[in-house]
Amino acid sequence: MNDIVLAVDLGGTNLRMAAVDRDGRILAHAGTCSNKDGTPADLLEALGGLAVECGYPSGKDSRVIGMGIGVPANFDKDGVLTHVTNLPKLTGMNLRAELSTRFGVSVVLENDATAAAIGENWLGASKEVNDSIMLTLGTGVGGGIIINNEPYRGIDGTAGRLGHINVESEGHPCGCGSRGCIEQYASATAIVRMANEAGLTSRTSLEVYDAAQTGDQRALAVFNTMGRYLGITLGSLVNALNPEMIVLGGGVAAGLDAFIGHVQTELNFRAFHEPVARARIVKGQLTDNAGLLGAARSAFSVS
Repeated sequence: MNDIVLAVDLGGTNLRMAAVDRDGRILAHAGTCSNKDGTPADLLEALGGLAVECGYPSGKDSRVIGMGIGVPANFDKDGVLTHVTNLPKLTGMNLRAELSTRFGVSVVLENDATAAAIGENWLGASKEVNDSIMLTLGTGVGGGIIINNEPYRGIDGTAGRLGHINVESEGHPCGCGSRGCIEQYASATAIVRMANEAGLTSRTSLEVYDAAQTGDQRALAVFNTMGRYLGITLGSLVNALNPEMIVLGGGVAAGLDAFIGHVQTELNFRAFHEPVARARIVKGQLTDNAGLLGAARSAFSVS
């Protein structure tokens, strides 16, 4: 009988689930749009429907032995969500207990970016690397830290919130309540904001990238700024953690060529020579599946 887990990627825009086996093969996949105003009951109903699409309850040739879920939120040791910016009505939900009751299996929660880092370390860009850092550059900026092939979560489980490293003490206000976080300079949202501040009328970071590809000086300046701030962030991380590899994921990483030169210039200036010479900057290989596979890996680790 084939053991599988249900892996979930709970995002502010999309809710995705996959049935994954111990070798990391995605056997079934389903998804829907996230309900930004959804209640805990709405989420459980949606997950129940996706689970049926993914083959739950177990069939005669397989059995579901656990569930792993990546969440864009903080949560306490009991699995209670404590800060869900994009899905505010889920704040206070005991997600682990609710899912365990609903599906009758053990449930593991991971921060979504930590899950992506685990996925890349298991089957993706950093699978041959012991120590790595991952930054997910999407609507926001997330992060995950892998040390000796294990995720580093910290005493309260909040380690890896790299998007809230400060790069400007009095910079742009951040949703976390601080100002000048790297999320406000290196995310897709930030790229659009900076482009519009420069006089472009862009709705997406892809439009800003396309403008840069045509030589638009305003768009080029945006990626210069974005790359410089990201390089400052990575310089501090390289000096502090001495990683073998830095993995960049998320939608913004698809336009790596627009800013990697600025990142590397700033990184070389900010970090010590030996660790910066070692740290390779690469693009994630698993794209949208990194978080799902990382959540699956975590579920298998306790099942």
